[in-house]
Amino acid sequence: MSSLRLSYVLEISFKLETSGLLIRSGKAKEVLGLADIMPMTIEYPVVVNKKRYILTVPYVPGSSLKGRARSLLETALGLPLFTTDGKIYLHTKIVRIEIRDEDPYCPVDNVFGTPAIPPNIVAEEKRFILECWAPTRAVFRDLFPSDDYLKRLCEAKGGCEGVQLADFLEEKWENRIDRVTSTADPRNVMRLKPGVEFKGHISFLIYDLDICRKPVCDEKSPRTKEILEKYGGVPAYYYLDMLIDSLKLVERTYLGASGTRGYGTVKFKEVTGLLYDLGGELKAKIGPTDLDGFKKEIGKLGLACSR
Repeated sequence: MSSLRLSYVLEISFKLETSGLLIRSGKAKEVLGLADIMPMTIEYPVVVNKKRYILTVPYVPGSSLKGRARSLLETALGLPLFTTDGKIYLHTKIVRIEIRDEDPYCPVDNVFGTPAIPPNIVAEEKRFILECWAPTRAVFRDLFPSDDYLKRLCEAKGGCEGVQLADFLEEKWENRIDRVTSTADPRNVMRLKPGVEFKGHISFLIYDLDICRKPVCDEKSPRTKEILEKYGGVPAYYYLDMLIDSLKLVERTYLGASGTRGYGTVKFKEVTGLLYDLGGELKAKIGPTDLDGFKKEIGKLGLACSR
């Protein structure tokens, strides 16, 4: 198995504007005598006008955004799904000890991650899988309310001391209708108010083989021609393009629960990419822009194989 070297880290930051977002925590709360489920919340430190406060705020787990983006990209690419427990199906390179996807340039495996591959289970004729493997590129962080949004909320409440979780939430009433008797069964759901804005961050790791391709990887992947013709022969550009496409699919559909009933509309704003080398020196910048603008500027990162 050949050595692997991390070359760059692209720090992607963004704002996420939401409308009716519902990510359940599992915590029950009595609201007007009816059992409801609270959104995900956390005690979060915030500094406003040089004063520090601890507020109870909603947040979006990084796993929620990552899982939604991954599943949509799997579907968009028509990738086969596998399961290890008979319950959860997803696309992955390895299932238990069996290699199920041999493509070295699969964007889902390489961007969102796949389990480590024990070298002793790989047959000699498939050793290229180890030569072309690298850990997860996209590291998703939890999303918290943006500083600007919290500042505006504090000002509207006459100070951060007056900010409560209820200031982020609204009750949405729904009806289930019995198709036989036409009886209504009303229920209420706690979700985020329209306009709650989060700040998000994705660290995108770029390895040496994402810039300088290996001949064996080219030989074994059906995506090599596309990477050569569309992405200048740089796999990292392809992976970044697929990552942004997955976020665009989230934007076009929904995030969180009950998305087919009007919940979970989101929009990515002020998307910025800062490319750093391992010494921490800034090498290139993208944005701030929207997702479409970010896609157009990926080539400005200046990634090129020097070998």
